[in-house]
Amino acid sequence: MAQTSSPLRLSEYQKQDWQIEDGLPDNNVRMIAQRPDGLLLLATGSGLATFDGQHFHSLPIVVGGLADNEAINAVLPEGNDDLWIGTDGSGILHRTASGTVAISEQAGFHNERIRTFYRDAQGVLWIATQNGIERFVSNHLEAVAGAGMISGDITTPFAEDGHGGMFFITSSGLYHWQGGKVQRYRVGTSASDTEVAVYRDAAQRIWVGTMTHLMQLVPRKCALCGEAPAFDPVVRATLASPITTLLGDATAGNLWMGTRHDGVWRFGADGLSHWGSRNGLPDDAIRTLFMDDEQNLWVGMLTGGLSRWHKGALAPFGEPEGFHASYAANVFADSRGDLWFGTWGNGLFRRHNGQLIPSTPPGMPITTAIRALAEDQKGRMWIGTWFNGIYSYDGHSYRHYLLGNESPGNAVSSILADSHGGLWVGTYTGVLYFPQGQPDRQNRRQFVETKLITCLIEDRDGSILVGTSSGLYSVRDGTVSAVSGLPHPYVLSLVLDSGGYLWAGTKAGGIVAIRQDHAVALPGNVNAPTQPVSTATEDQDGHLWLGTYRGIVRLTVAELHAVIEGRQHPLSVVILGKADGMRSSECGGPSKPSSTLQPDGTLWFATTKSFVHTTDVAERLGTISPAATITGWTLSSDPDAADTDTRTGDSRIELEAGQPDILFFFNAKLLSNPAHVEYRYRLAGYDAEWTNTRAHAARYRRLPPGTYRFEVQARGGGEDWTSRVSSVEVKQRPYFYQTWYFAAGLCLVVLALATQLFRRRLQLMKGRIGIVLEERNRISRECHDTLMAGFAAISWQLEATSKLFRDSDLSSTPAAQSCELARSMVSHCQAEARRIIWDLRDADEMTNLLSRALSRVLEANPLQENFKTTFEVEGEEQPLAPGCVHHLVCIGQEAVSNAIRHANPSRILILLRYEADSLSLSIYDDGHGFQGSEENSSRRGHFGIPVMEERARKIGGTFRLQTSAEAGTEVTVKVSFNAARQSLRQEHHVIRWIGI
Repeated sequence: MAQTSSPLRLSEYQKQDWQIEDGLPDNNVRMIAQRPDGLLLLATGSGLATFDGQHFHSLPIVVGGLADNEAINAVLPEGNDDLWIGTDGSGILHRTASGTVAISEQAGFHNERIRTFYRDAQGVLWIATQNGIERFVSNHLEAVAGAGMISGDITTPFAEDGHGGMFFITSSGLYHWQGGKVQRYRVGTSASDTEVAVYRDAAQRIWVGTMTHLMQLVPRKCALCGEAPAFDPVVRATLASPITTLLGDATAGNLWMGTRHDGVWRFGADGLSHWGSRNGLPDDAIRTLFMDDEQNLWVGMLTGGLSRWHKGALAPFGEPEGFHASYAANVFADSRGDLWFGTWGNGLFRRHNGQLIPSTPPGMPITTAIRALAEDQKGRMWIGTWFNGIYSYDGHSYRHYLLGNESPGNAVSSILADSHGGLWVGTYTGVLYFPQGQPDRQNRRQFVETKLITCLIEDRDGSILVGTSSGLYSVRDGTVSAVSGLPHPYVLSLVLDSGGYLWAGTKAGGIVAIRQDHAVALPGNVNAPTQPVSTATEDQDGHLWLGTYRGIVRLTVAELHAVIEGRQHPLSVVILGKADGMRSSECGGPSKPSSTLQPDGTLWFATTKSFVHTTDVAERLGTISPAATITGWTLSSDPDAADTDTRTGDSRIELEAGQPDILFFFNAKLLSNPAHVEYRYRLAGYDAEWTNTRAHAARYRRLPPGTYRFEVQARGGGEDWTSRVSSVEVKQRPYFYQTWYFAAGLCLVVLALATQLFRRRLQLMKGRIGIVLEERNRISRECHDTLMAGFAAISWQLEATSKLFRDSDLSSTPAAQSCELARSMVSHCQAEARRIIWDLRDADEMTNLLSRALSRVLEANPLQENFKTTFEVEGEEQPLAPGCVHHLVCIGQEAVSNAIRHANPSRILILLRYEADSLSLSIYDDGHGFQGSEENSSRRGHFGIPVMEERARKIGGTFRLQTSAEAGTEVTVKVSFNAARQSLRQEHHVIRWIGI
């Protein structure tokens, strides 16, 4: 967007004032300076303060352990923590990070009043005091004699001459110092025209302000002058008030002047300009002027506080600029380069070659409201009025046309000259179409009758879009069709962008895209504007500018297309308002068009308070890239209690356990318009996402223990997040019970308690088991001493009876057979009793290895020397549950016992074989066996085989018996591991864990 950068009128500068009620410590602002970090330093009647564009913070002066906010006349920053401070009674103070030193008091200059400081090219510090001029050289303070006192209204007393000398001002006038010699240097036009200010600008020009004049010391070429510089005073301007301060503008070449009683003056290429209390300046007594690194002009006044002037992205055009119209209606840039301004009640104006020309058509009442402006392909201007028809202007003369429907209740609300030469006129009762390009009652057509027309536009396909108060319509080849999907029927504006997208603004707010007779709304999460859009215009750089009821919004056309097509989120939005140069943030109205684009790229908008246009500053919107800094933090919920020391990225904040709040403060240096800065912050390690804000603080409550990093980033309106991230590390200390060593200690304590409980339970269970074993032994003794003795006695009696039967040849009688059966049963019961007693007295430890249990049983057999016993194990042994081992051992023991008692073997083989998913236990003897019919011997008093079968079934196994007469016997038990585990689980309800 190429725009001219002609000097702004003083009225076009955007101005903002601060006084005590806005936070300024004192309305008497005596000097303004800027620290390297961008903060302003303000010397006031109530001490020193900093200013970031939005907030003031007092900067206490601590000398000798005492804080004093006495009046400060001057301040010279040479670092963020290196300040030279001129007080109004304590002389020179040098404040550094290590403390504040009273320079004047140490040098013996007591109760001095400092006027200002100046650091020359050789590094010498010059000081103006009420007692005269002083120099601080090589840590030594010395007075410059012979010049006199300096009054308090002299604030710009130093200017280097470019030859190693110094001009300075005292109450007696202008002096020149050269090589330690001081002499009076008169330049005033009269004795009463005393010099009161001297200044050297960036162009090395030396300016002198007197009681009534601005003078320039022009270097003189003088062969007889030697090395001493010679100057000719030249009067550049005459003023009505003494000059108090001078300031040069390096970029524009202007010289700014503050006066004692007549406000601010500017001397530049456009001559002399003035701005005072009659124009809105709070005070005509100017104490100081300062230009910051953003080219903002700061004005410090005697009683009016602080004022900031800057060239905004927008500049107003109204009464102060020479446009004497009470209410702006519409604006239009024609093809000739002229700019047309329509008003409500003040007629029509045309700006031609920079001159504003009243252009109300002859015969039209001056009070007629201008409702519509347009230009056709022939270059004719068309002017629509409220109820006075329309006018055309061909560059030479006007012509008046009546439409036949003129009345106070009707108006020409919009005019469009289409690409085919036709003329469209929107009214309160529909739209009229004149195919010949000019009004003709005999050759016209009317569309959308009875509708109040608000705006007209031609689409790329030649169709005409008609906006009304009750919907949007498309007229194509004489056919009218309604556009559906509008969020509100009242259409305020229409615009066709360079990419062919048509956009409509309605009373619902924002804009919608019109695609194939249907409205497509922007998604709600793309940061789109929500205010009603009364006008829209695209610039030469692909930006769409929207005039709304709350300012002017700039969007990027390419981003809008991407959003509609679902390719991008969100939009880069720039919002401009009163802080950017608008006198009113309300744009547009019923008249069309209320915005336009000039060939040089300048955009114009009609507002409720005159017109406004873009400046060259608008080109830099979105390229500011302010950098955020963390300015401080506080543990209090009161923001005023903040620690304002700047924290660097390597600093660390440690919070005590249980700290309820921490409040971070941050800022970005943008003194011209800090409201444009947007921030985002997060606490890394705590926040999952960034938080966007326009505030300057972030609060966190009750952080969990841990180490975090607070990060903040800034951007200007419409920018991407590309600036550097400022951060500070935060450590939240835990309570004792939240520490790792507390948790570890607690685990150790729990482990120790568990171990102790386990040991106690183990001892208890061992004691209980000891009792059980003792009881088992007692039962076995009782059984052995009573039951076994009884069985033995019965066995002896039966044996004796059986012998009697045999001796008397009665062995075949039923009684003898019954006695033999009883003797066999008693013998079996004896064997079973012996086995039970053996089980009860078996005190060896339980085992889950079957081979070990079988070996122990075989070794305990007292009859094994009468035959050969072989025990073999094949495969990798698997541990079994003790219950399963017990049943298998009992089966093996029973099989061996049966072989010993009945088979008279010479060899017994016990084979234990482990397979992948099962085991088998085989007991083979080479005895004389028995017939298969004898297997069911339980009927005759033998129960060994059924018991073995029952035990095998109990552990989920299979029992197999192979025998024949004189061929030995083989007992085999096969058990799968899964069946053994299943049977064990079924018995868990009766086998309780006892902790061993």
